[in-house]
Amino acid sequence: MLEDKMAQLTDKGYLDRLKEQRDFLRADIEQYERGQAHFAFKLAGTLRTIFHSTQVSTPILPDLAERYGLRMSFKGHRERQFDDSLVLYVGFQVGNLKPDFGAPFLVTVDFDKYWNDIIYAEGKIRYTRNQLVLYAANKLGGAHVDPKIPRDLLRIVKGNVILASQSHGEEIILTRAVYETAYQVLQVLDTLIPELEKRILAK
Repeated sequence: MLEDKMAQLTDKGYLDRLKEQRDFLRADIEQYERGQAHFAFKLAGTLRTIFHSTQVSTPILPDLAERYGLRMSFKGHRERQFDDSLVLYVGFQVGNLKPDFGAPFLVTVDFDKYWNDIIYAEGKIRYTRNQLVLYAANKLGGAHVDPKIPRDLLRIVKGNVILASQSHGEEIILTRAVYETAYQVLQVLDTLIPELEKRILAK
């Protein structure tokens, strides 16, 4: 069978790929912070490579970290209830050149909570972090371009909801959400990778 002839990627190989993805994040974050907002779509593609599982692909994280007894922690929001009368909720920061994850309203959460947290709500519309990241990756050019976009999302994509930022001028919901996610993931990787490398090489 074809699968029997395929070489299995080692954990060291996964680590090397993870280091490359970290480099991609760092370079594209720099571009975004220079005012090139469309680099958020490249950031989304990289986040997809690191975290998203499909029938034909395996995510690098959190699987690799968990195999070596390492857990990733993120800063996110406390659990909250939303009702249909809500005008607008934005679960990420706006107006700072770099997000501040030391803010007192943030709490430490695990990867699943962080990745699946609702970060945009408007009336009955709800979007989680992973939905916005994957829409940017799968439909807007991060990894694929899809001519069919959900109607609710189209309003966000077209920039009908604008975030006023002193640092970046006007940003749309999607690019800002992806940027902040990528920025925090990069911080996590800078801490995680050295410890992960020690454990893999010591195996």
